[in-house]
Amino acid sequence: MLVGLLFGSSVHGTENSCTSSSVPEATRALVEEAGELAKTMVIPENKHWEEGKKRAAESNAVYRSKKFQEKVKGYENYEGLVPGSKKIMETKPKDILTNSEKIYLFLSSSIPEASLRGYMASLDGVTEIVAVMQGMVGGMQDHEKMADWYNKVLKNDPACQDRLNEQCTRYQVEIKINPTLFDRYSISEVPALVYIQGDEIVQIQGDVGLVTLLEKVNQEAKSPGVNGLIAKIGGK
Repeated sequence: MLVGLLFGSSVHGTENSCTSSSVPEATRALVEEAGELAKTMVIPENKHWEEGKKRAAESNAVYRSKKFQEKVKGYENYEGLVPGSKKIMETKPKDILTNSEKIYLFLSSSIPEASLRGYMASLDGVTEIVAVMQGMVGGMQDHEKMADWYNKVLKNDPACQDRLNEQCTRYQVEIKINPTLFDRYSISEVPALVYIQGDEIVQIQGDVGLVTLLEKVNQEAKSPGVNGLIAKIGGK
C-alpha cells in the first residue's frame, strides 16, 4: 500500500516527483527498498484457473443451447411443463374485441385454489383475455413447483390422476409471467381486471368471478366487445 501511494504521487510530472533534494534520506531508502521488493514479487498461480475456465465454457454452452433457449421462452407459457396440455396459439382472434382493446386478468398463487380453478374454467379457450402473474411459483429456478401448481389449477377434475396411457383433461389457458404489467397498472391486489382501449383504462379488483369483473368494468367501458365476452363466457 505504501509503495502504491508513493509511486502514485510521482505520476503527475516533475513538479511533484521525488528528488534527492526534497526527500529525506530515510524515506528515499524505503522507496528504493520497496522497489527492489516489488521486482521479486510473484503472484501465485491460480490453481482453479483451468477448472474455472472449463466450467465457464460448459455454462456458456448450456446457455446457448437450443434446449435452454426454448426453456427461457417457456417462462411466459408453461403448457410444455404440464402433461396433457396443448400448445396455445399466440395469435388471438379479434372477432370480439377490436384491435385497440386489451384485457388483462392479474392472478397470483395466493388466490384460493377453488377461485383459481374457477378463473381457469372461465378462461378456457378465451384468448381475448390475457392471464398474468407477477412471478413464478417457487421462484425462477423451481420449474417443478411451477409445473405442479400449473398442473393442479388447470385440471378439469382436480381428483383426476395422470396415468401412463391416459392423461387428465385440462383447461386451455395461457398464463404470462410479466412483473412489468403489474408495475405499469399499479396492481396491489388480485384478482384484478384491467381493460384498455387507447388512453382509456378501467380497472377493478375483487375475487367475484370473471363474468362479474367484466360486467363491473363494462359499466364504465360500455364496450360491445366486452358484452360479447360476457356472453361467450356465461354461455359455456
